[in-house]
Amino acid sequence: MDTHKIGINEAFLVKRKLKLSGLKEQNLEELTAEIQLIRGIDTVGFDSTRERMQVSYDASITSIDSILQVLKQHSVEPKKGWWNQYKLGWDRQIDQNVRDNAKHVPHCCSKPPPGH
Repeated sequence: MDTHKIGINEAFLVKRKLKLSGLKEQNLEELTAEIQLIRGIDTVGFDSTRERMQVSYDASITSIDSILQVLKQHSVEPKKGWWNQYKLGWDRQIDQNVRDNAKHVPHCCSKPPPGH
């Protein structure tokens, strides 16, 4: 069983791999520390030679956009290829679905929903 940071709900945990451009070896420690300060981040790691980032986070708390915002402050952006952009759109959709599911109040027992 994996251990996660306090406050991370494993049911809403998502793992992302991002291809980046502008990633420099010099600012990796600062970038890692700043991303880890985002509420809901579980793990973050960089491969500077391949310009990739692996991150896992609780999508009911944060989203890929908050991570991209920190990256942009350090002049690091996702690669512009169509596949990478497609995956980012997919990641945003999944993050929204996770947030919606986290807020959903399920119906109890065998009672029909209100209005029926």
